[in-house]
Formats: sequence, structure tokens, C-alpha cells
Amino acid sequence: MTAYAIIPAAGESRRMGQPKLLLPWKDGLIIDATLEAWVASRVEQVVITVRADNPQLQQQCLKHPVEVVVPEQPPADMKRSVLYAMDYIGRCYQPEETDCLLLAPADMPGLSAPLIDLVLDAHQPADPRLLAPLVDGQQGHPLLIPWQLAGELRRLNEDEGINKLWDRLPSARVDSNHPGSLVDIDTPQDYQQYHQDSGGD
Repeated sequence: MTAYAIIPAAGESRRMGQPKLLLPWKDGLIIDATLEAWVASRVEQVVITVRADNPQLQQQCLKHPVEVVVPEQPPADMKRSVLYAMDYIGRCYQPEETDCLLLAPADMPGLSAPLIDLVLDAHQPADPRLLAPLVDGQQGHPLLIPWQLAGELRRLNEDEGINKLWDRLPSARVDSNHPGSLVDIDTPQDYQQYHQDSGGD
């Protein structure tokens, strides 16, 4: 079994008002903290989708052992970023049905390798189902999608997000105590709060 990670990072940070993934975080940037967790996990291949007009983010990602994919046209939403990376994985690696994808937004610097591995450990290829951590009654990230079910992403309607898969596919939540599973950085207030909590200035 091979595990692939898809990190959609082609948004425009409208609510933040500046490129949030390049903001300072601990000893690096938000994107560094996110990718370091994925690389330290047992996921074999990490693919991140970045906009063509964001060369600075592309270069920062390439400091890590990940693959950066750049659509010719900016994806309209996160779902399209994920589908672009999924098509890339399908072409380049031809995954087996027993393999899986794990997804999480790029603006989640609180993710950790143990959290990612916790979800990965729960994957049973003989009983394929969506998996996500459950923290204090709340569903978090990452989302695991067995490769044999990943084609359902393409069957979503234009106005349906990835979360709609929970209504259509077998699923389970994995009990976790990792609060980073719930924290994404969308606004300046989010950044100020969580950066301070993480030990930032």
C-alpha cells in the first residue's frame, strides 16, 4: 500500500489580505511547518498544487522533498486543486486500488506526523472508507480517501465541495487528541491567535 498526500495551495488568501502561507511560523513559514509534518509522516509522496502566478510559494515548497504541480489556469476552488493533483498522481504513479490519498489544506501548520500516521493506520484496504480524525467531537484533517473511491471526487456536482463525499461513501472517524487537526489560518485574527499559541512573537 502506498499513501499519497495532496495539499491544495492555490488559493488567493483573500480573507488574510496577504499570502498567508508565506507568513512567519516558528523557525520558518506556515508552508514550511505544514510540509515538514507531511514529509515526516509515513506518506510516501506529497504533491502540492500552487498557482502559476505565485513563484515565491513554488520556490519555498521546493525546499522540501515534495512535488509541486502548477495548473496553467488558477483552479477556481480547492476541489479543482485536489482534482488536478489527483490526475497528476494517476498519470505519474498509477496507484493500486489498495493505495490511498490524504488531503488537508496548506494553511494548517499545527498538523503533525503522528496525527497523519494515526489516520493512515486506520486505513483498511479490504474495507475502504473515508477516514478523518475526531477531536473533542469535531471532525478535523487530514481526510483519507481510498484510491478505489477517489473517482467519486469527479462525480461531485459543480457546486458541491469535497465534504459532500461523506454523504455518499462509507466513512469512519478516528478518535484523536491532536488539536492541530482543527486549526487552519484564514484571517489575521486566526494568525495572531494561533501564532502566539505556537510560541511565535
